Amino acid sequence: MSDLIAISVDSGCAPSRDFVREHKLFFMGMKVIIDDKEYNDDFDFMENVFYRIVENSKEFHTAQPPLGQVLEYYNDIRSRGYTELLDIHFSSKMSGVYETCVMASKMVEGIDVRVVDTRKVSIGANLVARKLIKLVETGCSLDEVFESVPRVIDNTFMEFSVPTLKYLIKNGRIGKAQGLAGTLLNIKPILSVDEEGFISPIAKLRGMKKLQEQMVQNIVEFLQNRRKSIALYSIYGSEEYLTVMHETTEWLIESIESRLGISRSDIELVSGRIWPTIACHSGPAVFGLACYGEREAE
Repeated sequence: MSDLIAISVDSGCAPSRDFVREHKLFFMGMKVIIDDKEYNDDFDFMENVFYRIVENSKEFHTAQPPLGQVLEYYNDIRSRGYTELLDIHFSSKMSGVYETCVMASKMVEGIDVRVVDTRKVSIGANLVARKLIKLVETGCSLDEVFESVPRVIDNTFMEFSVPTLKYLIKNGRIGKAQGLAGTLLNIKPILSVDEEGFISPIAKLRGMKKLQEQMVQNIVEFLQNRRKSIALYSIYGSEEYLTVMHETTEWLIESIESRLGISRSDIELVSGRIWPTIACHSGPAVFGLACYGEREAE
């Protein structure tokens, strides 16, 4: 990585602790409010606190860092000797943090800040971030990386399922899935994030097995013409979805091998637990899959 280009991701981009350390990333956590108590969404909170207390809580939501705090964050990065910053965020349609960062980027002095709207959330935003980080590390300029953002987003697909839409509705994050409200008795939806960054339904199925099969099918179809640089990211929230995540991921890898002829060893595999920043929107009972793949011509 260039010594002069800093990279930042937020907690809505589902980074792992090891990933942040390996790539020397700066990290911006959202604020999480549970039963009127405020927490910073950092690694310790995600790993050791959130899932222990959230299941028995009455109310939880997120709040973005205020403008002044973002300015302090940028100035701290500048004080470390950086002259450029690639600041990567989850979908602007899910949070106002992107707009706040754009405002701050125009106010800070002495550092060129480029704020990226991945138009994805969680695992999808993470795969976009991973590709952009690789571009920086291979020597691309900030202009070149920023110009590649639309193509990288186009090469990324994500999907997830929740047993209830009540959290998405309550937190105003339902997007274009509003029509599903009240229709999910024994029905399991598959949701995605559309080109604009809104949550949007792509299927409604009855039964977990059919849901898993359809999620696998969706990704295999997306990768049909994108067989280069494949990465998969699977994620879960509540403990009950850990086994479901593992099963679905294994079926997906087997399907990619058998149907696309791509070896498991040629796929970058990532898995983890959903960050509180996103779980507060979706509810903790959630699991999802995301993929990245490039066309041969790229």
